[in-house]
Amino acid sequence: MMDKQAGQADTRKRMVLILTGIIAALVLVIVLTIGAIAIDAEDPVYINGKLVAAFQYTGDPRDVWVQCTISRVDDIFAEEQIGNLLTIAPTFTAGRNICEFPIELEPGTYKTRLYVRERNEGAARLAAFIKNFEII
Repeated sequence: MMDKQAGQADTRKRMVLILTGIIAALVLVIVLTIGAIAIDAEDPVYINGKLVAAFQYTGDPRDVWVQCTISRVDDIFAEEQIGNLLTIAPTFTAGRNICEFPIELEPGTYKTRLYVRERNEGAARLAAFIKNFEII
């Protein structure tokens, strides 16, 4: 009788641990996706020696850093990183926000990885985007 009760207690503990893990995972997913919902990136444009990235933002004003990693894409399997730029963006406000990255690029196909972070030490990433563009 005691073994049966001990077995039931162990089963309850396992169920509570599993349920706690599932709830923690759901909370983590929600927390990680909140910032991405408020920020969207347009396709970047190369103009006069600058890569221009525009972001649509729907939240409260927020001071951010924007990091841009640029890779030249020679074919479907060949990619070479040619720039890793960081800018202090103006405070993101609701609507369209522009960031400029000065860099000299030759005609070709490029891939950018754009990372938006809050402008404080150790801040988590708010959003990340991978965009392609071509210079003719």
